[in-house]
Amino acid sequence: MTWDWSYALAILPRLMVGIWCTILVTLASSAIALTAGLLLSILESVSTTLGRALLRFLLEVFRGVPILVLLYFAFYVLPEVGLTFPAMPVGIGVLGTVYAAFCSEAYRGSLITIPAELRDACLVLHLSPYTKWRRVLIPLMIKRAAPALLNYVFALFRASAFLFAIGVPVLLGEAQVAGYESFRYLEPFTLAGVFYMLMNLPFLYLLPRFKDKYSGI
Repeated sequence: MTWDWSYALAILPRLMVGIWCTILVTLASSAIALTAGLLLSILESVSTTLGRALLRFLLEVFRGVPILVLLYFAFYVLPEVGLTFPAMPVGIGVLGTVYAAFCSEAYRGSLITIPAELRDACLVLHLSPYTKWRRVLIPLMIKRAAPALLNYVFALFRASAFLFAIGVPVLLGEAQVAGYESFRYLEPFTLAGVFYMLMNLPFLYLLPRFKDKYSGI
């Protein structure tokens, strides 16, 4: 099979839709993962022993079960019990929840590294728990966890390709549909691979800089 430039140009608009959808899914899922992960790490820190054990069990479930299994469960099984959602919210919700479990571990690790003397200083200054978390602990947690969090956002971006399995028009899904319709796979999958590599570049640029900037915090 030889490369057909006219066909490649004809499917570009469809692939552009896939790129936009991939970016949208990544941004929305990342917002859920980063925010929920922070809340989960705080909840685990202030919970009782039983509460921490239950939370750790749930986090391990979401970290251990393959994303495709969770996607199929949410999209095909939940409707059988009366919970039906469109494919896009299902995909965003599953990715956001899975990576919230990973991000919570990054936040928890950064919280552990905060010196105990800093917490003692908060007590000496009579800071309320809310002020201590909002003004002292949370900013430090975010800064110390920033390189790991960016890694998880990068992983989430790559995992967004799984959403083609439930019909979300991400880049891989649009390339696959184009191939099915024309029985030509060289152009759509090659272009999709090139576009994925190009979208990787911002992460490859930012990751070492984040590590250098926050490694000494």
